[in-house]
Amino acid sequence: MNLEIKEAGTARKIATVSFDAKEVSEKENQACREISRVANIPGFRKGKAPTSVIRKKFSKELKDELNRKISTEAYEAVLAEKDLRVFSILNIDAGELTAGNPANVEVTIDIEPEFELPEFEKFELTTHPTDVSEEDVDNELKSLCDQRASFDVVDRKAKESDYVKCSYEGKIDDNPVADLVPDKPMYGKQSNTWEEAGQVKGLGVDAIAQGIIGMGKDDKTVVEAKFEDDFEVTPLAGKSVSYSLEVHEVREKKAPEPDSKEFLEALKVEKLDDLKDKIKKDLETRKGHENENAKRQQVTQKILEMPDFPLPQQAVEDESKNIFQNNVQRALQGGTKQEQIEEKRDELWKQSQTQAEARVKLTLTLGKVAEQEKVEVSNEDLAQAATREAMMMRKDPTEYVKALSQDRARLNRFRQDILHDKALQLVVSKGIEKVCEIDEEHTN
Repeated sequence: MNLEIKEAGTARKIATVSFDAKEVSEKENQACREISRVANIPGFRKGKAPTSVIRKKFSKELKDELNRKISTEAYEAVLAEKDLRVFSILNIDAGELTAGNPANVEVTIDIEPEFELPEFEKFELTTHPTDVSEEDVDNELKSLCDQRASFDVVDRKAKESDYVKCSYEGKIDDNPVADLVPDKPMYGKQSNTWEEAGQVKGLGVDAIAQGIIGMGKDDKTVVEAKFEDDFEVTPLAGKSVSYSLEVHEVREKKAPEPDSKEFLEALKVEKLDDLKDKIKKDLETRKGHENENAKRQQVTQKILEMPDFPLPQQAVEDESKNIFQNNVQRALQGGTKQEQIEEKRDELWKQSQTQAEARVKLTLTLGKVAEQEKVEVSNEDLAQAATREAMMMRKDPTEYVKALSQDRARLNRFRQDILHDKALQLVVSKGIEKVCEIDEEHTN
């Protein structure tokens, strides 16, 4: 057996494994004996039928088995080649095989690219202070009170922070906006919807939230909304829209007092000071988690900013398809029409390819980090991760782990994800943490 390798594109090679006639014949004889041992042939005991009978009666099976044996040996030879770091085997072509003739098997592979890891111990990772101020605690306390507010119907004009049930319809020069943006009904026409008076949320129409202030039940008016030239909903960009507005009901928001007995009992504390202490600890923990997530994002970005290196073509192609399909599915669920997707198919595919290249680059880098730093995935790591995922998916952890263990391909992907996550966390832990000043948080 002989092995030759030639280039076949970016990070791709074709390995030709050559077998001489004698080697092919030996594999064919071996396959013939194996079939003979299990074949049921009238007039012969198993394993006693002449090879001529076996070759005639099971010619197709013999051909398939010879192909499998030669292909397997070629596959193993490629994996055993020290000069090749195989990322994935894409195709094995043994061609037509016959006993007594030599064979050349072409094995197409994507290889692991050669690249240098950065000195990740020198990564500077910015974090923010985890100190919690009295103002932070007070804001969180107000939010908790707001979450438990009641909304009582009132017979008066709406004031800021009231919740108002209303209906509205927008027009541009007598043309219904609903016809222009059928996938964005909040900008066109709404019936019996709720708006918070005076609240500017960045969602919906601010002019309506402002316009309902001072209106009472059954009041009607027209408000004008001017959309910016760069407004994200293109048909409305730079346009003025007239909204006919009618109020149906006004409700006053009444938040509980933070020191009231009912409020404290609902949060399972006895005193307001106890609640404030709990809020402070929770906020410190939250800020700590935010810092950890920020450091992971910074490491990810630094890895993506590394010099580019050749990426396995098939990995990028497969990842591109997955991303493209997921993006299309989300767009359809968000109300985008199929014809709109078709119009932007090329653009969406290019975006998917860019994202896929980033993911593959990150995966390869973290894989090399794991290899260099001898990061391993234990059974305990697998069990804990599977249990967490099962609980997030609201599935029985025992059944989920059992199903996972029975699907080898899925289990390998799961193990790989855990390995890369541990490698990423290792890089984060070795970075140089720099705490920025409070005021820098608003400028970065």
